[in-house]
Amino acid sequence: MCSESIDTLQHNFSSQKQIDLLQIIDLALLQKDYPKNIHSIIERKIQLLQQPLEMPEKENTNAVPIKVRSVVILEMLKQMQLGTAYNDLSKICKLIAFLTGNSYSNIYNELQKGVSFSKNHSRHIDEANKILAELNTSLSINKNKEY
Repeated sequence: MCSESIDTLQHNFSSQKQIDLLQIIDLALLQKDYPKNIHSIIERKIQLLQQPLEMPEKENTNAVPIKVRSVVILEMLKQMQLGTAYNDLSKICKLIAFLTGNSYSNIYNELQKGVSFSKNHSRHIDEANKILAELNTSLSINKNKEY
């Protein structure tokens, strides 16, 4: 791959994607140039396989923040009498992590210290409240309340 192709790669992909692609190319070149160097080939394959699967892109500004999603789920559980008054926070966080695909640790830490919203959350809270109203539920999220 010439340096011009590598420069183009930098402009089209995130840094993590570039690293992933370059590691794959590195493994392919190692296998081509040194096919008998099994030890190095296996080490590189292990490194590639140990990388986490697709990480969510942080650049997506349309993604609903985990704070908003967590509070919606908390309020639903509360209404079903399954909230923190009835269940351990860690178990609730496991459910939220399972449903959202976000990190259990991040969710637990956020909920343990209490969730408060900023102006940046307003659009998503309004959207969540609209959806909840369309479902004919009495649930709503208060932007000014700490959860």
